[in-house]
Amino acid sequence: MCSGLHFLPIGLLLVSLTTFCLTYIVSVLRKDVNPVLPYISDTGTTPYESCLFSFFLNLSAVLAFSTVYVRYRWVRIVTDEGRSLRCHNILAVVAGWLSALGLTLVANFQETNLEGVHMTGAAMTIGCGILYMILQTLLSYKMDDTLSLSRLRLVMTVVCFLTAASFLFATLAAKSQRSDSVDPLHWSSSDQGYGAHVTAAISEWLTCIVYLLFYATFVQDLKRTSMVVSFHVSTIAESEGIKV
Repeated sequence: MCSGLHFLPIGLLLVSLTTFCLTYIVSVLRKDVNPVLPYISDTGTTPYESCLFSFFLNLSAVLAFSTVYVRYRWVRIVTDEGRSLRCHNILAVVAGWLSALGLTLVANFQETNLEGVHMTGAAMTIGCGILYMILQTLLSYKMDDTLSLSRLRLVMTVVCFLTAASFLFATLAAKSQRSDSVDPLHWSSSDQGYGAHVTAAISEWLTCIVYLLFYATFVQDLKRTSMVVSFHVSTIAESEGIKV
């Protein structure tokens, strides 16, 4: 039996933030990016930091996948799960899993190698992640969670949506203004579109941090949650209905 499943969201938060900080430090020390406000993906696109980025983000994806499933099961257990609540819960687990899948694409397909796949993964991670936050916030109100917790999730969802929108529009603006001669991993203050780039980078970091902190709101509930895994091995004789 595995008790105290709150280690899943805590592990997701710690592993992800440690990954971002570690790859940032390594990429700056190796001078692969400028130290002032690089995109998160920029810090994990060049070897050797790309290896760390892929390994630990894959671990984060596993933790996210597990947390989403455990949260889904928790909602089913503690509620009578009427039709509306059941639909919201199923949609939430699908959105959460798609977000985790997107994270694996971000981890394994660097933007300088396969930008299309990388950006698809980023869109899945953020887009489906925000949808997951919206659905979990709705579930909080439907389940009559403590008002403070429901309001906290609502505030975090709104903040994450706004920062994600800012990241999207600022990134598009920075790319449209950037000269072809500018190295996208080494922006300088004199480059055209630098202001939009800074806005996009800040927005991206805030979006990811708020999204990860949202998972931390599950900690209190999962502290009281345990999981039992059982295995049953049947012999060939048993499966054929033969008494032995």
